[in-house]
Amino acid sequence: MFRVSKRDKTIVLIVSTILFTVQIFTLIMNEIYFRAPLIFTPDQLLFLTMIVTIFPPAAVNYFDLRWRRSVDRNIPEFLRELSEAGRTGITLTRALELASKRRYGPLSSELERIVNKISWGESLEDSLKDFAERVGTRLAKRTSILLSEINRAGGDIRDVLDMVSKHIRELQVIEEERMSQLRIYVVIVYVAFFIFLFIDYVILETFLSKIELLRAGLKETGGVFAMAGIDLKSIKTLMFHMSVIQGLFGGLVAGKMGEGSLGAGLKHSAILMSISLIIFYYLM
Repeated sequence: MFRVSKRDKTIVLIVSTILFTVQIFTLIMNEIYFRAPLIFTPDQLLFLTMIVTIFPPAAVNYFDLRWRRSVDRNIPEFLRELSEAGRTGITLTRALELASKRRYGPLSSELERIVNKISWGESLEDSLKDFAERVGTRLAKRTSILLSEINRAGGDIRDVLDMVSKHIRELQVIEEERMSQLRIYVVIVYVAFFIFLFIDYVILETFLSKIELLRAGLKETGGVFAMAGIDLKSIKTLMFHMSVIQGLFGGLVAGKMGEGSLGAGLKHSAILMSISLIIFYYLM
């Protein structure tokens, strides 16, 4: 796991936007001037371009979210061991230095950063503030404020840190329960999407195609009843567009409801749009 800074996210977004623009320009130039044979239709290429464009930001958001959650997950254990170190009577700064040498996953590197800043002459409050801004989670910000207040107040830090550690652990349990309750809505989005694709398949393959065959049969045999022709290709294209759009916005909704962030929904959007493209290209 690794941290993704806001600058890195901005760079990825800019590169993805440029990539999308270049691909669209190439598609337009081919349609107007070159007329080169393509494996996919223009609309399929358009949505494939969207999937390729969404993938880098989705991957960046996924890894960054995993890193932040890992930091939050280790904060209660860090505070508990910080309290144990405080029982020996050492200062909070020295306790932080000792805690930074333990294994807390991605949190360890952030603790080392705090200790290094202090050794360079920066105050503990400023180092903790920088930590809160880098991690960016509510739990990290609360921990930073609490440790700053404890350092400012002085005295025995053991009982305070024990209480803070228990409080944060309770908050994490509540958050995990909330996430588990909301995760069902992510499943609902996926189920609704697959139901939509199944209905599309049934309509195209078992209903409209049979009507088209019946119409062709009546026309060959000189049937009495006249039936209007059905443009299956246009209907299939329309359904494909609808499924991709549903995949895009359904994924964003899944991310917002399940993980509290639209950025977290980009991976769901990329997955659902890819499934739609594959099913319509190979099965319909």
